[in-house]
Amino acid sequence: MRIYLFGDIHGNEYALDACIKNSQSIKADRIYCLGDLVGWLPFGDRTLTRMKTYGFSTVAGNHDLLVAGLFTDFPRNLDRIQASAYNAGLLSTVPGSIDYLLKLPLAIEKDNFTIVHHSPFHLPSKGDPPTIRCFEYLTQPVLESCLEAWSAYPKQIIFSGHDHIPAVYELPGGVAYPLPEHVKIHKPSAGRKLTIRLNPHSRYWVKAGSVGGPYRDGVPAANAVLYDTTEETITLFRLPFPTERLYRELSSHFFAPTLPAMRDYLALLAKYLPPDPTAG
Repeated sequence: MRIYLFGDIHGNEYALDACIKNSQSIKADRIYCLGDLVGWLPFGDRTLTRMKTYGFSTVAGNHDLLVAGLFTDFPRNLDRIQASAYNAGLLSTVPGSIDYLLKLPLAIEKDNFTIVHHSPFHLPSKGDPPTIRCFEYLTQPVLESCLEAWSAYPKQIIFSGHDHIPAVYELPGGVAYPLPEHVKIHKPSAGRKLTIRLNPHSRYWVKAGSVGGPYRDGVPAANAVLYDTTEETITLFRLPFPTERLYRELSSHFFAPTLPAMRDYLALLAKYLPPDPTAG
């Protein structure tokens, strides 16, 4: 079976198109979304509407739940608070959208893998609601704090997004007391896909990267994952999309360029614009 996963769309319909076309070209048997359909870019109404029509199994991301008003953000994240408020206003005009986001599960469990937005080790206890603290980033201290639970985790593979940096973390088997130095990290290069063959004795934590950005590794490409259960491989895709069209639309938006995070995003996109034939 060819299982295709992507997330962190964040309103980028152009990048979403690239993932949909890629999943069709490789004839994916099953498609899952890792959350954050909305947030950051001021076009969340478009991507949410599209994703609802596809009907892919989807987990809730922190931006989805922030926009839906389930919990509040850290006060220091002013950019994210403003982007969430703008997208909440957009979605208030789309009937059923907030209810849809609030009904998304925090995790999807399959025979040998788990799908979450960030981490199965930070989910709330049964019966407790999630908070923003359930969505940390996979920093070195956070990874170190998860190692004991990860080494005992019953699933071989964890698929998640959230960090916006594509990578496959491999924890080899046979390690009694796992340490950060035991973890192998496989990262794709800027313009190429990466395929690794799974070791049956290892555990894997696949961070899919972001479909729509912001791109925290400095590569403006739609990121997606293919898990081939027959070949026992994981492939990280780097898919091009029309960045110049997004740049024009985002830069001319009345609100987005007021956010520092979006100004940084625009600066990155500008580096990849085609040359202006009228210049010089």
